[in-house]
Amino acid sequence: MKFIAKTLEGLEEILAEELSEMGAQDIEIWKRAVAYTGDKMTLYKSNLLLRTCLKVLVFMKEFSVENEIDLYNEIKKIPWEDYLSLEDTFAIDSVVNSEQFRHANFIALKAKDGIADRFREKYNQRPNVDTQDPTLKINVHIRENIVTLSLDSSGQSLHMRGYRKHSVDAPLNEVLAAGLVLMSGWDKSSPMIDPMCGSGTILCEAARIAGKIPPQSPDRTFAFKKWKSYDPVLWEMVCDEAESKINTHDIPSLLGYDLNQKAVQVAITNIGEAGLSEFIKVEKEDFFYLEGSQNIMLIFNPPYDGRLKEKDVLDFYSFIGDKLKLSFQGCTAWILSGHMAAMKNIGLRPSAKKSLLNGSIPSLFCRYDMYAGSKKQKWQDMYPQETAKENEKKN
Repeated sequence: MKFIAKTLEGLEEILAEELSEMGAQDIEIWKRAVAYTGDKMTLYKSNLLLRTCLKVLVFMKEFSVENEIDLYNEIKKIPWEDYLSLEDTFAIDSVVNSEQFRHANFIALKAKDGIADRFREKYNQRPNVDTQDPTLKINVHIRENIVTLSLDSSGQSLHMRGYRKHSVDAPLNEVLAAGLVLMSGWDKSSPMIDPMCGSGTILCEAARIAGKIPPQSPDRTFAFKKWKSYDPVLWEMVCDEAESKINTHDIPSLLGYDLNQKAVQVAITNIGEAGLSEFIKVEKEDFFYLEGSQNIMLIFNPPYDGRLKEKDVLDFYSFIGDKLKLSFQGCTAWILSGHMAAMKNIGLRPSAKKSLLNGSIPSLFCRYDMYAGSKKQKWQDMYPQETAKENEKKN
């Protein structure tokens, strides 16, 4: 069987690594997707265990067409009765990137007609369309004149883990948050801090990664559970194996801070929904007043643009760099931002850069390794009270 795992732009290599560790074969990195092969167990593991995957599609067929009639005829040839009964429902999800075929909705309509007419000719009846909760969701992708048909095995997007009941401004997608943690090279045993944690998504994903907790619940209603080919015994085996590997004793200290009391409450609620309150502590605190630490990982997504004025953004990011150098020597910080000028204002040379899309915003995820330097004296001169407070904590 051939599969296509969809992901966010910039996370393709991380997803490929996840698939390799899972035992997938013939891995090919595409744009915003990774293709691979495996068996039904691979399919089930992909949906349950992949942290940086949005959807798992099962490849059906690829063919070329010259017009909509060709598309209709090719789809009508497929033995859909092997996948659907008359009591079942189906839906078409069409994606078109072609000069020849420009209207995705019309493509979806022709594909639907091909399936419906095949059933009418064989049984004088046809399954109904259900766009909300179909038995079978069929993905039709057209690039120029090449059509790729796939079945959506996931259903609801896999970024929806089920624990984020509330959010604050500009929340991070869970798949992106997991990707940041995996991309950072965190050793899963050193303490981690998100000093501007918002709704707590990075911390939740980090805890699950460290404790080998699957990103999805076995009770989730995956689309493949409605298929004729669904094997509940095999699914239970996959879930039991994943559960046997969970080890929450391995989760290190995970700390979150935010200046916004509402964000702190939202994060605490979400962490509780994820069953991780025992492992993650979140407090209302200003990053610039945090006590210094050593040998920890910081991963955070500072606010910018709509949440701050332009000059304030540049100054804010400059102060972030100063604070990191003053209080977090010997630590590694990874910062995600879509404000390129502000990132340059941090005043630290990144040892690594990753290009990502955060929603629709081109962003950089940069690594900074802290060391003592001239910025430390600048901070002390500008903020003598904070420096005195810092020194008191150390003494």
